[in-house]
Amino acid sequence: MRLTPLRRSGLLASTALAAVAALSLVTTAAAQPDSDAPVSGDERATAYLKNVDINHPEACTVGGLTGQTIHPNQFVYTGGDNELHLNITGVLSDLKVTGIVVKGGPVFNVYLADKLGPLPWEKLRAPLKDNGNGSDISHWYGCGVKETTTTTTTTTTTTTTTSPSTVTHSSTPSSSTTTTTTTTSGEVAPTTTTTPAVVPVANEDELAATGFGSAWMLGLGAALLAAGVALVFVMRRRRA
Repeated sequence: MRLTPLRRSGLLASTALAAVAALSLVTTAAAQPDSDAPVSGDERATAYLKNVDINHPEACTVGGLTGQTIHPNQFVYTGGDNELHLNITGVLSDLKVTGIVVKGGPVFNVYLADKLGPLPWEKLRAPLKDNGNGSDISHWYGCGVKETTTTTTTTTTTTTTTSPSTVTHSSTPSSSTTTTTTTTSGEVAPTTTTTPAVVPVANEDELAATGFGSAWMLGLGAALLAAGVALVFVMRRRRA
């Protein structure tokens, strides 16, 4: 059966309308978000669809997290499990916190510490439910890395110049004590040396003062000389 020109144009128009309708449906479907994608409900957090916990191998590798897990008992907080919000006011761990994971069933929010800023971190939450309502927190934990401390050692060298020692001798003829003073760059107590006094030798003219006399020896010598002369005289007369 042959189509008339009118019927042929009508069929082409119907085909074109069907193609436009199909393209519109595809475009609309692509524009709508995935209904399974979780919504964080907090601009500070990023929501993820994955069932991780503190013991999971990827616990601190998701969402830009780094380091190792930190148990909730290493934080000072209020709220948390089975509550709508979590408020962290302190950290007891020696690790530097890189982020907080807040779970609500099979979905979780990742809070990076850089986005949270300084403590306290208030009203942290799990992703929203499908109906847009808040979800109670089923579990939460932190991630952290060890802080590296750089120690700088400064060595100071002090050079001390010691001036030459100065020795001063002080003595007088009438004094029996010689004082030697040594002056150095430090404080040195004066040193006193005692030397026995020199006793002057007595003059020979003063020996008579000891009581010794020689007059009697002169008289004895004269008497012996006279006796000898007399003896010689007597001997000569006998021979004659």
